[in-house]
Amino acid sequence: MKSNHNIIRELLKRHPDGLKSSDIAKFTGIDNRSVNKSLESVFGVYVDRWEKSTFRNTLAAIWVVVDVPVNCPRPENIGRRSRERLHSPADAVFLKRKQGEIND
Repeated sequence: MKSNHNIIRELLKRHPDGLKSSDIAKFTGIDNRSVNKSLESVFGVYVDRWEKSTFRNTLAAIWVVVDVPVNCPRPENIGRRSRERLHSPADAVFLKRKQGEIND
């Protein structure tokens, strides 16, 4: 299975006002469900605002991308497995305490 993250990020960089997921699907040719699933985990992409949709008078999310500075601090993957992900700074403290690096 191929990741669509880079395609979506590059498209959103070219549209600074943001795009709906349906627009992203039209521009890229990627299935709408795949776009929605990818948007949940693309780094630096978030919902900027909600606009009225033409479908059943609902709201549609407008997605934008943020360029992350090179010198931005990032959490390190620590733990027994390299795939172990940190979701918050508290996770890093918990894992260090668990490994005996921090004593109470």
